[in-house]
Amino acid sequence: MKKIYTYLTIIAAAAVVLAACSKTRTEDEREDMRDYFLAWMEQNYPGVTPNANGIYIIEETPGSGSVYANQSYAHIDVTVADIEGNISSTTNEKLSKQLGSYKESYYYGPTMSIAGDDVSAGVHYILYGMRKGGTRKAIIPFWLSTYDRYETAEEYFKHSSTSSSNLMYTITLNDFADDVDKWEIDSLQQHLRNFYKSEPDSLSYGLYYYQLTPPADEEEFPHDTVIYINYTGRLLNGQVFDTTLKDTAVVHNIYTSSKTYEPVKVAWAEKAESITMNSSSVISGFAKTLWNMHKYEKGRGYFISSLGYSSSGSGSTIPAYSPLCFEVEIVDKP
Repeated sequence: MKKIYTYLTIIAAAAVVLAACSKTRTEDEREDMRDYFLAWMEQNYPGVTPNANGIYIIEETPGSGSVYANQSYAHIDVTVADIEGNISSTTNEKLSKQLGSYKESYYYGPTMSIAGDDVSAGVHYILYGMRKGGTRKAIIPFWLSTYDRYETAEEYFKHSSTSSSNLMYTITLNDFADDVDKWEIDSLQQHLRNFYKSEPDSLSYGLYYYQLTPPADEEEFPHDTVIYINYTGRLLNGQVFDTTLKDTAVVHNIYTSSKTYEPVKVAWAEKAESITMNSSSVISGFAKTLWNMHKYEKGRGYFISSLGYSSSGSGSTIPAYSPLCFEVEIVDKP
């Protein structure tokens, strides 16, 4: 029994030593990473020191608008690179073309993004204090890659991960908001005023409809009706992301030979939310646009992202928090 006890004691002691070694090694790795980063900064950006929030601003074009102060959403252009300048992502169309990563069907331009305490500390601290219209190019040290918040730089460093990287962000701040629905509605209404030269009138919260061709009659579709439609979906900048019309797809560089371009079947229902297209459910704004239409009518429905793809967007063509426009025409069965 004594031998067994002694053996277990040795194992336990060894475990403590190994744990201590592991902890020390992690701390040493962090120290080495920080030393390397600081030496790299001194070599490449001599004289550039961290600001009060711990980021290194290497270029700045001040804006002239109001100051960002921890609002929940920021409308930004952003380019992300490692500290050597190797770009991993960008919203800039010209830069994307230079890099050879440009695709005609993708969206390029500013996007409304979650900000404030819901982004990494480093990105938050780049935005903080910027004015609308301003641009900052800044380096975020690895210890500010966390989504947690601490009081001091040393606390950030103490809790940092050795798997994090030093990153370079270039951010242009176009706008910001706390209420993203209101921001979208304001943006959409301004777009409609400019386009239609009249004051927009909503059908319901965040939904607007403009008739292009009047219907054959005003009769409501029976709940068990099947109708056929052509449609084209656009962002507010006019970029087409989906259509049933081949010529439109070709003109806007989204044509694919694997898709059949023809009117699609829509199953009517007792309420807009239950409408389906080709047996699949559709986004709320599209369904509500259809719900207000009649036989052979053609029109455009506009709606905010809470009636569309919300914070997720859709692929590389519809960014998050994007109001959408769908031009719809009710046609005969093909």
